[in-house]
Amino acid sequence: MARQRAAGARVSGQPAGAKRTAGRTQRRMPSIEMPRPPANWRRFAMPIAIVAALAAGGWWLYNSPLLSIQDVQIEGNVVVSAERARALADLDEQSIFQPELDAARERLLLLPIVKDVQIERDWPNGVKITLTERTAWGLWQLGAAQYVIDDDGVVIDLAAPAGAPLIVQRDASIAALAAGDRVDAGAMAVATQLVATAEQTLGRSVRSLEFSQADGLTAFLQSTLGGPDLRVVFGDGQGYEFKLASLFQVLKLAEEEGRTLSRVDLRFGERVAVQ
Repeated sequence: MARQRAAGARVSGQPAGAKRTAGRTQRRMPSIEMPRPPANWRRFAMPIAIVAALAAGGWWLYNSPLLSIQDVQIEGNVVVSAERARALADLDEQSIFQPELDAARERLLLLPIVKDVQIERDWPNGVKITLTERTAWGLWQLGAAQYVIDDDGVVIDLAAPAGAPLIVQRDASIAALAAGDRVDAGAMAVATQLVATAEQTLGRSVRSLEFSQADGLTAFLQSTLGGPDLRVVFGDGQGYEFKLASLFQVLKLAEEEGRTLSRVDLRFGERVAVQ
């Protein structure tokens, strides 16, 4: 009886939930409950999936050949061939969103004949390049050689127009010029304006032009009395309008006095030297 009571006591002392199997006590593992998603999770999951899909699609489209530059149009070119301009621009197959337009413009401006370049995108997959080419204005003589220049004084490889103005440099500091070189800017600023307006503003045409480092630009104006041409030293292009007005007054006064002038120096502001 004592043994039965002891065995009963051991059985009754087993923890709750324990089972006795073949003389061994088994314990149940505690249950773990996973957190449940909020009841409205589907409402957020769908927009997130859509945004992710749009982002992936947008990235693919951004880098897709469908939106790369396929058509490069060249306009305004006369001397430069469209094929050469397109090759120099090197924009084909670049992304239409981030084409290297500035770099393309700089490469085209390296051509001496090109004065300006405008590039704009032509959606969805093209660009339009508009060239402004230099045109021949006159001749610059250095020693025995003559070079065609445009109105900016840039040497270009074109034929000079008939009756083109000639500027002779008297104190050549270099032996030769090449296409793309630029002659004195101050001399060109005076020469282009004077040649275009001398007859209208002064009543005299420009017969010839000279340049030297010491004197700048000198213009020889046609004499109204049949004498030698009037030598007018302009120097550089600073104060051109004032110089022109001063020359007009000097010529008017000389005409009123019946004087024939041979030389006028306008380089020193109000101190006009007259011979």
